[in-house]
Amino acid sequence: MDEDPIVVLTTAPNEPLAQMWVEALREAAIVAMAKPLGPGMGAWGSVATFEHELWVRRSQLDQARELLAEIDEGEVAE
Repeated sequence: MDEDPIVVLTTAPNEPLAQMWVEALREAAIVAMAKPLGPGMGAWGSVATFEHELWVRRSQLDQARELLAEIDEGEVAE
């Protein structure tokens, strides 16, 4: 059994924002990935418009939440 499971951090409203957040997390040495949500394979529309869940290791969850809060407040330099 994994002692540091992967857990949901948050949901991004679309793929571009999810990828931006994942990149910011990775730059901070946080293991992160995005998983698209939506109607599934073959559905009409682009996956880029679907919400995406962001996943991180449980041990990095608090650090990831803090970083996303900083991004949301505009405190992270681009």
